[in-house]
Amino acid sequence: GKTAPSLYDLRNLFQVNVEEGRHLWAMVHLLHQYFGKDGREEAEDLLHRRSGNPDSPRILSTFNKPCEDWLSFFCFTMFTDRDGKYQLAALAESGFTPLARATRFMLTEEAHHLFVGETGVGRAIERTCQAMKEAGVEDPYDIAAVRKLGVIDLPTMQKKANLHFTLSLDLFGSEVSTNAANYYNCGLKGRFQET
Repeated sequence: GKTAPSLYDLRNLFQVNVEEGRHLWAMVHLLHQYFGKDGREEAEDLLHRRSGNPDSPRILSTFNKPCEDWLSFFCFTMFTDRDGKYQLAALAESGFTPLARATRFMLTEEAHHLFVGETGVGRAIERTCQAMKEAGVEDPYDIAAVRKLGVIDLPTMQKKANLHFTLSLDLFGSEVSTNAANYYNCGLKGRFQET
């Protein structure tokens, strides 16, 4: 928070974190409410997992990658939360009504996360291009000259976008997924935007 580019960004960071926490607690509630002892044990495991924790990491490796700067945060919310949108949309079509109801409100919050990412990346690119133009720097690969302007150089932005895009693609799984087929056949998930 101390490195926030603006109060607007700081507020968005807090809001995204609060909403992600609320999504976790909604799933914990469902596990406790409807799945007995097994649900309580799984909920306990969910609550103990921490991003990057070597003893209790998140299950999907994408969520264990460090997010140590604002550009990474913007890329994460721009790309990785896109998978969250598709997963929540599929769960919103669940035949298990409590799950469908719980995930529908999360979709609105997930849309905000995507907005935070897309506008954050867009603002970073726009500010860099503006600073380069004002300073007469025409070569985007003159990294030292661009960084002297106090902005992020375009090759670094491309590198971060490539990293987070690739990590996020892994979340979508393969085209033929046994797990997805099982969830669909059991009525736990629907297909994206198929009521």
